[in-house]
Amino acid sequence: MIKILGIAMLTIASGVLYRLGGWGDPGRKQFPHLPEWLFNTKARDIGCALCGWLGMIILFDSPWWTHFISMGLLFAALTTYWDWLFGWDNHWMHGFACGIAYFPYAIVCGSWWGWGLRCLAVAMLMGGISVSSKNDIVEEVGRGSVIPLTLPLLFI
Repeated sequence: MIKILGIAMLTIASGVLYRLGGWGDPGRKQFPHLPEWLFNTKARDIGCALCGWLGMIILFDSPWWTHFISMGLLFAALTTYWDWLFGWDNHWMHGFACGIAYFPYAIVCGSWWGWGLRCLAVAMLMGGISVSSKNDIVEEVGRGSVIPLTLPLLFI
Protein backbone atom coordinates (compact mmCIF):
# COMPACT_ATOMS: atom_id res chain seq x y z
CA MET A 1 0.00 0.00 0.00
CA ILE A 2 2.87 2.38 0.82
CA LYS A 3 4.44 1.72 -2.58
CA ILE A 4 1.17 2.50 -4.37
CA LEU A 5 0.73 5.71 -2.39
CA GLY A 6 4.34 6.72 -3.09
CA ILE A 7 3.99 6.15 -6.84
CA ALA A 8 0.66 8.03 -6.84
CA MET A 9 2.24 11.04 -5.11
CA LEU A 10 5.22 11.00 -7.49
CA THR A 11 2.84 10.74 -10.46
CA ILE A 12 1.08 13.92 -9.34
CA ALA A 13 4.36 15.71 -8.56
CA SER A 14 5.86 14.77 -11.92
CA GLY A 15 2.77 15.98 -13.78
CA VAL A 16 2.81 19.31 -11.94
CA LEU A 17 6.56 19.81 -12.44
CA TYR A 18 6.29 18.94 -16.14
CA ARG A 19 3.55 21.55 -16.55
CA LEU A 20 5.17 24.29 -14.49
CA GLY A 21 8.53 23.80 -16.19
CA GLY A 22 6.88 24.15 -19.59
CA TRP A 23 4.75 27.16 -18.69
CA GLY A 24 7.53 29.77 -18.60
CA ASP A 25 6.74 33.48 -18.34
CA PRO A 26 2.92 33.20 -18.57
CA GLY A 27 2.91 30.87 -15.56
CA ARG A 28 5.35 33.09 -13.70
CA LYS A 29 3.01 36.05 -14.23
CA GLN A 30 -0.11 34.09 -13.33
CA PHE A 31 1.44 32.68 -10.15
CA PRO A 32 3.89 35.30 -8.90
CA HIS A 33 3.86 33.83 -5.38
CA LEU A 34 5.50 30.59 -6.58
CA PRO A 35 9.30 30.40 -6.86
CA GLU A 36 10.55 31.63 -10.21
CA TRP A 37 12.71 28.54 -10.80
CA LEU A 38 9.57 26.35 -11.03
CA PHE A 39 8.77 27.93 -14.40
CA ASN A 40 12.17 27.13 -15.90
CA THR A 41 12.43 24.10 -18.19
CA LYS A 42 15.08 22.66 -15.87
CA ALA A 43 12.40 22.33 -13.16
CA ARG A 44 10.73 19.90 -15.57
CA ASP A 45 13.90 18.10 -16.60
CA ILE A 46 15.39 17.74 -13.13
CA GLY A 47 12.10 17.44 -11.23
CA CYS A 48 10.59 14.70 -13.40
CA ALA A 49 13.90 12.81 -13.44
CA LEU A 50 13.93 13.00 -9.62
CA CYS A 51 10.35 11.71 -9.47
CA GLY A 52 11.34 8.75 -11.67
CA TRP A 53 14.40 8.11 -9.51
CA LEU A 54 12.41 8.20 -6.28
CA GLY A 55 9.82 5.90 -7.84
CA MET A 56 12.49 3.34 -8.67
CA ILE A 57 13.93 3.60 -5.17
CA ILE A 58 10.44 2.79 -3.85
CA LEU A 59 9.96 -0.14 -6.24
CA PHE A 60 13.37 -1.69 -6.74
CA ASP A 61 16.52 -2.26 -4.74
CA SER A 62 19.19 -1.55 -7.31
CA PRO A 63 22.88 -0.63 -7.35
CA TRP A 64 23.53 3.11 -7.01
CA TRP A 65 24.96 3.36 -10.54
CA THR A 66 21.69 2.10 -12.03
CA HIS A 67 19.78 4.96 -10.43
CA PHE A 68 22.47 7.50 -11.30
CA ILE A 69 22.76 6.56 -14.99
CA SER A 70 19.01 6.16 -15.52
CA MET A 71 18.27 9.51 -13.92
CA GLY A 72 20.86 11.17 -16.17
CA LEU A 73 19.44 9.49 -19.27
CA LEU A 74 15.90 10.50 -18.33
CA PHE A 75 17.07 14.07 -17.74
CA ALA A 76 18.60 14.08 -21.24
CA ALA A 77 15.44 12.59 -22.78
CA LEU A 78 13.30 15.25 -21.14
CA THR A 79 15.35 18.08 -22.67
CA THR A 80 14.17 17.49 -26.24
CA TYR A 81 11.00 16.95 -28.24
CA TRP A 82 13.13 15.81 -31.18
CA ASP A 83 12.09 18.77 -33.35
CA TRP A 84 15.70 19.04 -34.52
CA LEU A 85 15.30 15.60 -36.16
CA PHE A 86 11.66 15.55 -37.25
CA GLY A 87 11.01 19.26 -37.85
CA TRP A 88 8.15 19.26 -35.32
CA ASP A 89 7.65 18.44 -31.63
CA ASN A 90 7.47 14.64 -31.71
CA HIS A 91 5.91 13.61 -28.42
CA TRP A 92 5.87 9.96 -29.54
CA MET A 93 9.66 9.94 -29.82
CA HIS A 94 9.96 12.05 -26.67
CA GLY A 95 8.05 9.37 -24.75
CA PHE A 96 10.01 6.55 -26.33
CA ALA A 97 13.30 8.20 -25.32
CA CYS A 98 11.99 8.62 -21.77
CA GLY A 99 11.28 4.89 -21.72
CA ILE A 100 14.65 3.95 -23.23
CA ALA A 101 16.35 5.92 -20.43
CA TYR A 102 15.63 3.11 -18.01
CA PHE A 103 17.75 0.62 -19.95
CA PRO A 104 20.14 0.19 -16.97
CA TYR A 105 17.25 -1.18 -14.90
CA ALA A 106 16.51 -3.75 -17.60
CA ILE A 107 20.13 -4.86 -17.42
CA VAL A 108 20.05 -5.22 -13.63
CA CYS A 109 16.62 -6.82 -13.18
CA GLY A 110 16.64 -8.73 -16.48
CA SER A 111 13.06 -7.79 -17.28
CA TRP A 112 13.53 -7.11 -20.98
CA TRP A 113 9.85 -7.62 -21.81
CA GLY A 114 8.78 -5.24 -19.07
CA TRP A 115 11.30 -2.62 -20.18
CA GLY A 116 10.20 -2.93 -23.83
CA LEU A 117 6.55 -2.74 -22.85
CA ARG A 118 7.20 0.37 -20.76
CA CYS A 119 9.11 2.02 -23.65
CA LEU A 120 6.10 1.47 -25.91
CA ALA A 121 3.59 2.48 -23.24
CA VAL A 122 5.38 5.76 -22.47
CA ALA A 123 5.65 6.55 -26.19
CA MET A 124 2.00 5.72 -26.87
CA LEU A 125 0.69 7.56 -23.83
CA MET A 126 2.77 10.72 -24.32
CA GLY A 127 2.07 10.82 -28.05
CA GLY A 128 -1.58 9.89 -27.63
CA ILE A 129 -2.23 12.52 -24.98
CA SER A 130 -0.69 15.20 -27.19
CA VAL A 131 -2.69 14.18 -30.25
CA SER A 132 -6.02 13.78 -28.47
CA SER A 133 -5.93 16.98 -26.41
CA LYS A 134 -5.71 20.58 -27.47
CA ASN A 135 -5.32 21.78 -23.88
CA ASP A 136 -1.71 22.55 -22.86
CA ILE A 137 -2.40 21.85 -19.20
CA VAL A 138 -3.91 18.41 -19.88
CA GLU A 139 -1.11 17.55 -22.30
CA GLU A 140 1.78 18.56 -20.07
CA VAL A 141 0.37 17.21 -16.81
CA GLY A 142 -0.50 14.00 -18.65
CA ARG A 143 2.93 13.56 -20.23
CA GLY A 144 4.70 14.25 -16.94
CA SER A 145 2.44 11.86 -15.03
CA VAL A 146 3.24 8.99 -17.37
CA ILE A 147 6.86 8.80 -16.17
CA PRO A 148 6.28 7.45 -12.63
CA LEU A 149 2.87 5.94 -13.40
CA THR A 150 4.34 3.39 -15.81
CA LEU A 151 7.28 2.31 -13.62
CA PRO A 152 5.59 -0.92 -12.44
CA LEU A 153 5.60 -2.15 -16.05
CA LEU A 154 9.36 -2.61 -15.73
CA PHE A 155 8.75 -5.64 -13.53
CA ILE A 156 6.55 -7.67 -15.89
